[in-house]
Amino acid sequence: MVGALANLRDLLSEHDARALLGIPAGYEPPGEDALLAEAQRIVEKNFALARELTPLADQGLLLSPIWESKSGVAHARLSVLPAGFRTRYYEPEGALVLDEPHALGIVAEVVPWMIDDPVGASVALEDTLRVWLDDTAPVRSLEEPLHGHTRLLTILLADIARKGAAGLDTLEWLGSIGLPVEDARDDDDPSPEEIRASMKAHLEAMWEEERAWLRAAFERK
Repeated sequence: MVGALANLRDLLSEHDARALLGIPAGYEPPGEDALLAEAQRIVEKNFALARELTPLADQGLLLSPIWESKSGVAHARLSVLPAGFRTRYYEPEGALVLDEPHALGIVAEVVPWMIDDPVGASVALEDTLRVWLDDTAPVRSLEEPLHGHTRLLTILLADIARKGAAGLDTLEWLGSIGLPVEDARDDDDPSPEEIRASMKAHLEAMWEEERAWLRAAFERK
């Protein structure tokens, strides 16, 4: 995985990374309070849509929490995924993460860092983006404008929900997206080395669990 991410960084141009994340060149995001309010609104909107589309879950269709832009308008897409992936956002494990104001606040704080380094952000978030992206699935207009930070914000929310559901705490999550944990930890927190070791163990367990879900549903190996 590490080697693959390194290769992705070498292959991605800043232009391509900005396009992937929906960030216009030179874009300046709003302040943290505005980002936090939008994060809460995104979560509420996704959960409302997911409830509306619950019957489709029995057919293996889940609502992707990552928004897309079509002519500047926000759209949501369905994804063909095993039901287990609901726990990565919509069901108790992921939902508890997204219901935690501290977690949403961390996401809001991270947005400017990601915008300043779109290539690094693309590398860090590619795995979660790939989980939810299904180019063949239908999309639905959300009938509202998509701002220069909104798609990135939806990806970050999907990422922290997925990894939080798999057991990562916020310090481990920061490490998983390539940000330094040294300045974020308190004196009584584990050492940076312990945080990174726990992060890696949780990520490996997450990937293995998701591979098992896919094998069971689609007989993938």
